Amino acid sequence: MLSKVYLLLYNCCLACGWSIVLYQAIQELATAQNPTYVYERCQVALKISQSLALLEIIHAAIGLVRSSPFTTFVQVQSRLVVLWLVLDPVPEVHGYSNVPMMIVAWCVAEIVRYWYYALSLVDKVPYCLTWCRYSFFTFLYPIGVSGELLTIFSVLPMVTATGMFSLSLPNKWNLSFNFPIFLMIYMMGYVPYLPKLYMHMLKQRSKMLGKAAVEGEKKSN
Repeated sequence: MLSKVYLLLYNCCLACGWSIVLYQAIQELATAQNPTYVYERCQVALKISQSLALLEIIHAAIGLVRSSPFTTFVQVQSRLVVLWLVLDPVPEVHGYSNVPMMIVAWCVAEIVRYWYYALSLVDKVPYCLTWCRYSFFTFLYPIGVSGELLTIFSVLPMVTATGMFSLSLPNKWNLSFNFPIFLMIYMMGYVPYLPKLYMHMLKQRSKMLGKAAVEGEKKSN
């Protein structure tokens, strides 16, 4: 019972958090009509909301939810890398149009997802929300991932020129690390994973929408 209450509060809080991010992003685009200030406007709520997703890895690891810990880790860390290691440290890319595109896609996907999870806990999910949960990904995933890849690609010249997060020899640890190469390898990691995840979601869509339609008919009879 306590775990259910906790998950309900967690999902409701995150749904509200991402709603704040979306409101701030849209408000900035509508008033300033300049993508440069979108991230600056919503960065606090964005950082809090996205970083709290780390708890989902713990939820999966301890069995609080039925998700795979590894799959959850992969999904959560990809955004955290883009947010904390790419977007936030390099303000020069904040004005690129792919940044608000990525943020808005993240927001819509997460608002729908967290409300779906919250209402699932009390068995009150309307069919329209189920449809959104298993249909919006068809365009939000490509938009979000394209935004992530474009953001990573955009910072490569800057992190190469500044040596940000890179470690060159000689040093007292006798180790070297090239951050631009890491980012390029990281981008290539999207290639095998995204199609697999997308196909999995398509299968889930057929399964869940069919199930929701049957349950809706039973309730109406």
